[in-house]
Amino acid sequence: MTAGAPGRHFGVVPARSGSKGLAHKNILELGGHPVLAYSIEAARKSGLFREIFVATDDPHYADLAREAGAAVPFLLPLEVTGDAVSSTDALLYVWEREGTGEDLLWCLQPTSPFRLPEDLTGARDLFVQFPDTACVVSGTPVDPHFFHWVLRPEENGTYGMWFGDGFLKDRSLLPPVFRPNGMIKVGRREVVASRRHFFVDPLRMLETPEARSIHIRSALDFSLCCLLVEEGGAHAFR
Repeated sequence: MTAGAPGRHFGVVPARSGSKGLAHKNILELGGHPVLAYSIEAARKSGLFREIFVATDDPHYADLAREAGAAVPFLLPLEVTGDAVSSTDALLYVWEREGTGEDLLWCLQPTSPFRLPEDLTGARDLFVQFPDTACVVSGTPVDPHFFHWVLRPEENGTYGMWFGDGFLKDRSLLPPVFRPNGMIKVGRREVVASRRHFFVDPLRMLETPEARSIHIRSALDFSLCCLLVEEGGAHAFR
């Protein structure tokens, strides 16, 4: 891995059309804009990218992305759009055809509409502050009871504590834990290309607040996003 401060950045918004949980969640209208436009706008305002690419298999998605200011040089073929294909695979497919030697690869998940330009520059700054960093992801604090008290089903029909009973104590005595929220996923080019994911050591985290860390997976998530936008929540178009 090449250490040191990153120079150029390559960003892709992966937006396939075949969502199973919430149909067409990437282009639902949110506050007058399609959902994917929020990621494009945050990336544009960050000043990090020479161009923001959208990886999609759908002509309508491509048109909306271009209207929002992104580049869509081609539609993704079937082999990189199925349920078994990760967003990182789509990112790398575009980078292999459009990249020009950028230092950092960014996966700009469209279903995180409350990403701000300063979140992106904050993640970039972690590479500058800690030159050995391989990847940076964003995370949100969670109640440690939700994590340490997880139950798992046993073969005999009973349930056991996944981490044992050593964590059966007051939450104030438990170590802090964070959930990756998908808002930030960025890694050094050679690391992401070889490992094909972003959870590679040395891994660092950018903490983001719960109110902006919603990942749209369901109609309930989207309804909450609509409410936050209506009430003046922070996002890239404000």
